[in-house]
Amino acid sequence: MIGDKSRRYAPLPPFWCQAVMSPSHSPFLDLPELAAGVPPTGSVRIPELRDVPLTRRVQRIIDHPAFQRLRRVRMLGPSHYLYPGAIHTRFEHSLGVFDYTRRFVLSLLHEPAFADSVTEEDLLTVLAAGLLHDIGHYPFAHSLEALHLKGEDTPRHEEVGAEIILGNISALRGEAPIGDLLRDDWNVRPRRVIALCTGDLGDEPHRVDQLLHSIISGTIDADKMDYLERDSHHMGVPYGRTFDRERLLTSLTLSADEDRIAIAAKGKVPAEMFVFARYTMFSEVYWHHTVRAASAMVENAIAAFHSRTNVDPDHLLDALLSHDDDSFLSWLLDQTPTQSTTRCLLDGLQPGHRQLFKRIATYSRAYVEAEKRHAYNRIYHMDRSTLFDLTSRLTARLGSAIGQSLHPASLIIDIPPRDKDEPETIDVVYPRASGQRFYALHELSRVVAGIHDDFISVVKKIRVFARPDLAARLRRLDELEDILLEEILKS
Repeated sequence: MIGDKSRRYAPLPPFWCQAVMSPSHSPFLDLPELAAGVPPTGSVRIPELRDVPLTRRVQRIIDHPAFQRLRRVRMLGPSHYLYPGAIHTRFEHSLGVFDYTRRFVLSLLHEPAFADSVTEEDLLTVLAAGLLHDIGHYPFAHSLEALHLKGEDTPRHEEVGAEIILGNISALRGEAPIGDLLRDDWNVRPRRVIALCTGDLGDEPHRVDQLLHSIISGTIDADKMDYLERDSHHMGVPYGRTFDRERLLTSLTLSADEDRIAIAAKGKVPAEMFVFARYTMFSEVYWHHTVRAASAMVENAIAAFHSRTNVDPDHLLDALLSHDDDSFLSWLLDQTPTQSTTRCLLDGLQPGHRQLFKRIATYSRAYVEAEKRHAYNRIYHMDRSTLFDLTSRLTARLGSAIGQSLHPASLIIDIPPRDKDEPETIDVVYPRASGQRFYALHELSRVVAGIHDDFISVVKKIRVFARPDLAARLRRLDELEDILLEEILKS
């Protein structure tokens, strides 16, 4: 096992009585982040009506300029163009994930297998990882990471976070690195915290590290539990709050190999509700056609800027870390010629000027028409150059059809992220006289299996967007569908 095994923890009492425990009866007072009640240094209130306890070492990380920077990074990028309340930040979310990491740990400490496997160092490491898991986020990170997956040299926020913790980011130098605080205040290794955040646990990962990482990143984890609720609250929708949080937390247990979290049998229905909540958030919120239009405009604007300028990656990263969402878009415009693709796309996203692209076609795997299903599959597997060629041909054909020369940035083909195609699952544990039995949730539950199938077939739509002044004219074309399918299927 990793760390000092001299310290062991007794199982916790139920959640309802933790708050009234006498300090003399608590075995966790020497680890103040897990102690019952509010620590002497106080707490911070975050939506909805949650008080996150702050110890001195937690407060010192929060006060670090690299962490305070997260106050300027919106959680959901351009989603506020559809949902005005979606202006909450990675700062707020990070506090929420830290709090949920605490609650995951407190629940798991009821399990003797967990309590007997972990040390104080292990617990502090995963708590620090929960707090710092998004430290590398920057404006429109998901748009740039989509470009990274398509072969562009753009930064991934996990890698940026590692460099921030280690003090290797030039734009944030001048303060002692967060890694020093982790060593001095928390007595944990910064690179181990980074490994739990990124999931890069090495070729032969330790079982305890795999288990701790699953608290931060898994089918059911502290990150998802926070953002589903938080995004729902700020957007004013119910979807991410429709699962039984308390029942789910109290049903946490360990997998057969004790290398990841699992769910006791009593948590099967809450787990199904959680998976469904995430499905509905993607269907109705994260991948709503208007949100995807705004996101596609940003992604394509950055891609055009990136390819036109051959910007130095370090220079781009410095700009990302120095700006909030709105000022980063202004910075891009300042670097861009008047008639460029980047400017034409970003003009509609400027403060006081909301002009989002509109749908002219939608494709999914669920269409009855075979041609439309083939069109979806053809586009879904295109590389960036083939997609660019298709967009250019469609722009020329549609411009000719309406008798107008169209700007190259008049159309966008938006492909959903090419991940999440495999079912995310978690073990459900049933007691038996002969020992516990473990079942994968998606194999045990037709509900979860159906949700995954529907997500792949229906939610992962491909959309063709056009400039708002152009979309109405194109929709009136009788031959619009034929032109689109002809060009797509010959690609």
